[in-house]
Amino acid sequence: MRLLLALAFTALLATSVAAQDLKVTVAGRDTVTLAPKDLAALPRAKATIKVKGADVTYEGVRLDAVLAQAGVVHGERLMGRYLNQVVIARAADGFFSVLSLAETDPVYRANPVVVADTVNGHKLDEREGPYRLVVDGDLRPSRAPRQLTSIEVKPAF
Repeated sequence: MRLLLALAFTALLATSVAAQDLKVTVAGRDTVTLAPKDLAALPRAKATIKVKGADVTYEGVRLDAVLAQAGVVHGERLMGRYLNQVVIARAADGFFSVLSLAETDPVYRANPVVVADTVNGHKLDEREGPYRLVVDGDLRPSRAPRQLTSIEVKPAF
């Protein structure tokens, strides 16, 4: 009986990891929940970071495209008061990283920031996935939370 319960729990956990939605909250607006099929329809990019001295290439949806789905100002309109905003990427274990909104937009940054779902051509495993935020070109993976669950955009002060 215990074995059956353990197998059922493992299957449920694997299903939830594989098909997780991503919540995007913008201050003063409703939260947008993006299902895996919604994310699959957005533009993709590759991002490379150093992990233990080796280059690791992640691929996924561009973060600026995810934020645009939630109504965040982007592109040529991203100026003035909008530059005061920060993006907080939260992981399942409570870890989070913070980027300025400008750091997420191709108008201000040459290297992409991606919500990755693959690493070196393979799906992210349970330890990393289903999503990981990756800032292309970072020399350390300090701003790359694993098991990304939500993204929040709000004024810095």
